[in-house]
Amino acid sequence: MPSVRPHMTTNMADLNLVSLKFAILKILASVRHQHKYNLLGKSNAQGDLERQLGISFEPEQRHMADAAFQELETADLIRPTYDDLISPGLWVAITDAGRSALERGVLDSLDEALQKISPALVELRAGAWAAVVSGRPDSLRQASHSARELIDQTLKTGAPDGAVLAMPGFSADTSSRTGVTRRHRLRYLMAVYHGDVSDSQLRVIEEACDLVLAVDDRLKAIAHSRDAPVASEVKDSLNAAEIALRRLLVPGDAV
Repeated sequence: MPSVRPHMTTNMADLNLVSLKFAILKILASVRHQHKYNLLGKSNAQGDLERQLGISFEPEQRHMADAAFQELETADLIRPTYDDLISPGLWVAITDAGRSALERGVLDSLDEALQKISPALVELRAGAWAAVVSGRPDSLRQASHSARELIDQTLKTGAPDGAVLAMPGFSADTSSRTGVTRRHRLRYLMAVYHGDVSDSQLRVIEEACDLVLAVDDRLKAIAHSRDAPVASEVKDSLNAAEIALRRLLVPGDAV
C-alpha cells in the first residue's frame, strides 16, 4: 500500500501538529543534524521550517512548531546528538524510526493501524486535530464531526457487512436494517486484531468497545447541537476515541 505523504502547506490557517511534524522530519532527513532554533527560528529570525513552508510564523505558530518538535523527540523520531559542548541537547538528528515514519507517512502505531484499513482514516484523524487548533469559526463543531466520522469509517471500512455476516455464530440484530450493529463490527475487529485473548484482556477490550460506543454517541450530540461545543470536551472526546481505537486496533500497545 503506498504511503500517505502529507501536503506541505503555505497557509498558516492550515498548519497543524501533523503537518509540522512531517515538515521537521523532512528537513532533518536531508541534513546530518540541525540546531533546534535554526530549525524553528526565534524572534524575528526565520528558521528553516518557515523557509520550507514559505511563511513567517506568528508566536502561536512558532509555539505549535515547538510542541511538534517536542512530541517528535518524545516519540524518538528525532533525538539530540549530545555532540556539541555548548548546547548538547539542542542539536538534533532524525532517527531510523523517524526516517521510517517519513517514508510510510505515519507518525505512531494508531496511524499505522488506520492506514492498513484505509489511508483516508489517517487524514481524517489529522483533520480532526487540525480543526481543534485552527481557531476558525465553527472549527470545534468540525472537529467533533471529524472525530465521529473517524470512528464510523474505521468500523465500517475495517469491518464491512459481508465480513461481519460471515463470522461464526453471527446473530443478526433486528434493530439494524442490515442486521449488523456497531457492536458486531467491534467484535469482528477484536477477532481480527486480537485473536485468542485471555479473560482479562477480553474484559479490557470490551470496556474499550463500550467507550467507543459512548464516545461516538457523545460526538454525535456535540456535532449536531445548536450550542457551541466546549474546546476541552471536544479534545477529551478525541483523546478518548483514540484510546479506544488504539486498544481495539493495536494489541499490546501502551496507552
